[in-house]
Parts: sequence; structure tokens; C-alpha cells
Amino acid sequence: MQQTQKRGWLAGLTAVFSAILLLSSVWGSLQATRPAAAPPLGYGFNVAAWEISLMQEMGFNWIKVFNPPGSRLPVQVLLRIDAHASDMGNLAGYGTWLHALALEQAGFVDAYEIGNEPNLDAAYGWAAPPNAADYAALLCVAYANIKSADPQAKVISAGLAPTGRVQGNWNGHPGHNGLYQDEREFFLEFLAAGGGNCLDGVGYHPYGFSADFDAVPDVPSANPTQNCANGFCFRGAEKLYELMAANGLGHKTMWATEFGWLVMPLDHCLSDGSWNGRLWQLVTEEKQASNLVGAFQYAATNWPWMETMVVFNLNFNTAPYYPECEHMRYYAVRHRPAEQALREMPKTTPQGELLLRPTALHLAIGAAEQPFAITMPVHLQNVGTLAFTYTAVVSSPASLGMTLINPTGLLPPGEAAAPALVIGVNGQPPGMLTGTLTVTAVPTATLGTPAQVPVTLHIFAEIYRAYLPVVMSRD
Repeated sequence: MQQTQKRGWLAGLTAVFSAILLLSSVWGSLQATRPAAAPPLGYGFNVAAWEISLMQEMGFNWIKVFNPPGSRLPVQVLLRIDAHASDMGNLAGYGTWLHALALEQAGFVDAYEIGNEPNLDAAYGWAAPPNAADYAALLCVAYANIKSADPQAKVISAGLAPTGRVQGNWNGHPGHNGLYQDEREFFLEFLAAGGGNCLDGVGYHPYGFSADFDAVPDVPSANPTQNCANGFCFRGAEKLYELMAANGLGHKTMWATEFGWLVMPLDHCLSDGSWNGRLWQLVTEEKQASNLVGAFQYAATNWPWMETMVVFNLNFNTAPYYPECEHMRYYAVRHRPAEQALREMPKTTPQGELLLRPTALHLAIGAAEQPFAITMPVHLQNVGTLAFTYTAVVSSPASLGMTLINPTGLLPPGEAAAPALVIGVNGQPPGMLTGTLTVTAVPTATLGTPAQVPVTLHIFAEIYRAYLPVVMSRD
């Protein structure tokens, strides 16, 4: 290579490096100063029948299901995945199955909840004496395989059951009686085993029991509506979040994947053995309604870390396969005052939000470096909770060529896109040329839009550069 060719190549490369360095400084400043936005609260139901039109009429935007949807639903989908101690015998197979499922359901499932109440040994829990380290290992396998198949899907840890302050120590596990474990002790062991690295949200089941939605956690009372001994109340979720924050997980969100209040069953059900231990939790149907509304409003106002709340349940009381004394029927809101109360409840509106990088672009070249052209990615991300369609346009004088590659597209929540901005100039005298990149969105209420990126190209008569020596090592 001739010396003149080398010098020209270095000059062009330096111009590109100058552009990248200027871009990086603006980019880094944006990332360092932008506060984390609390997403609008998600409103969900556990369902028996998938009454989606009813949910939409009520203003609810999340459905929790137990079978893959297989197509895009008009509401967001949380799919619960079985996870039991028996899966530990073949973690590789478990991961392979989940990878295939996530590939098949990509774009149809928005979040996966891995297991259910793993701090219990019942058939619907861990199905063996709970072991937080084992569950963490299983969750990490699930997380890796789901994310590799569908990076946009969220992985939520199994909703923990509120068990209260369990006494005793089983095989070295505090708060464990061999049958179930204190959810707070389980969570601490889960974090110690690395489980916090393998989730997008922490699952919890803050059932109300006998307490009103605003009862203060861990405070006993002779009044059942204010009794939150052992954390048996909706606001017990605050205690779990305190553990999240104290252990480096405060930047993650919590998901109430089940919560609700149990109402009075038919009279003859009270003598059914399945109701033993549940009668103290009963509330009136009117109290169920006011507590559910109060819980949503309390969380929307006070808990920026609560991402989605899923009522247990919408319509288990209409499912013909549940016996009339099955207790899950009496958490349902269908055909009870809570149905209308939740329909009329004011809700935070799901809203898209655009994060645009960079916020400004400055380039510098020498006049002799023309013709000059560079292609730079413009990074867009939807950090809100509602999909939007973006459109990018450019405006500039004829002396500064600016065009876009892939200027429009759909951005679902959490997803990103990178349309390319092509900037070119030829035969222009020293001076400064400016243009603007503008991004708009539909719906127009999308936060952060319209957004503009000013583009400035400085053309200097000559640029004096200093090159650092290259030091080579034979190591």
C-alpha cells in the first residue's frame, strides 16, 4: 500500500471514529441520566374459560392461562409452566422442552411463570419438601432456554405462597417443617443460590385472607379486617419487596400472579372437609369487591415495583368441572359485586413509551474528505406497556443528504428496532450543515413522541490530526 493511500484511509477512518466518539458521548449521557420509568400497572385475571371479550370490557389487559394460546390474543398472556422436584432428574430435557415451546409460542406468550408455590410440598407446589436451591437451578435452566428462543418474553419466578413465619429447621433450612417453608426464608435461600439472576420479575401470591387491602403487614389485631399477623394480608408483598431491595434485586419488579379474597360458600359446604382451616378467611361479597378495587388502587399509587396484578379468579365459579363446594369457586368475581366494581374501577392506561438513542448527532470532516457518506443506526425501544407503530422522517437542506432505511415499523412492549440513517455530502465548502430526524408514533399518546434528533455536520477547511504510535508486543 502506498503512503498516500494509507494516509487517506487513516483520515477517512478517523472521521468515522470522530463521529462514533461524538455519538457515544451523547448516548452514554442519556443512559446515565434517564431515570427508570415505572410502567403502568398491568390488570389481569386467572381464568377457567377464556372470556377475553369480558376481560376487555372490564379494562383488563393480562390473562393467566395454563395452556399455550397458539395464536396472538388481544390481551397479554402469562403462561404458567409446571415445575416440580421430579424435573430435577432431567434438567436438560426440561430446558429442551421449554426452548421448543417458547419457539412455537414466540409472539403469542408475553411472560412465563415457572412453577407454582414452590415453597409448598403439595401437588400444586414443589411436590416434595421445598428446596429453594433446586428451584433456583430449575428456574435458571428455564430462563436460559426461553430467552434463547424468545428474547422478548419475560420469565417470572413461581408465585410464592404466603405461609407465615414457620417455626423450626428442617435439614438445615430455617423456617421449614419438612412440608412447607416460610416464604421469606425460601426467598433468601433462592437468592443465595443465584435465582435472582434468572428472572425478569418475582412472583408472589399476596392473598388478603381476612384483612382489608390496606392492613399494615406483620401487625396483629383483634379486628380480623386489620389482622396481618405473619404477613397474612395483601400488603405482605411489601415485606418481600424489602428483601428484594436489601439483596440487590430492587431494580426488578414483582408480579402478584394470584391474589384475592374468599367469600362465603353455600351453607352445606361449610361442613365439607376441604373447608377446614379456611373459614377464618371468609369475607362478604361486598367486602371482596371493595378490597379488590382498593388493592389495585393502592398498588397503582404506592408500589412502582409492582408490574402486574392477576386476580384469582375471574370465572372458576362457572366451570362445570369444579364441584359446587370447591373453594376456588368462591374466589371468583363473575356474577358477584366485584365484577361490576372492577369494571367501573379507574385504571392506569397502558401506554407505549419511546426511548430514542442518540439524542443528538455531531459529525466533523475535512473539506478534502468529500464525497463523504456514513450510515449510522438509530436505536428505538418501546419501554412502555402498549405496542405502537413508529415512523421516522428526515428534513435537511439539499446540500446535506439524509435518507432512512426501514423508517417505519411496529414496536411491541419491550422490543427494539434500529432503522439506519444515511448521511452524505459532496462538494460543499467549509461550514456547518444541519438536519433533523423526527420519530412519531401511533397511538399519538405514546410517551416520548414525537422525538427529534438534531444532526450537525461540521466541514472544516482542514483537520489537523495527531496519531498515537502503535506499540506491538510479542507476548
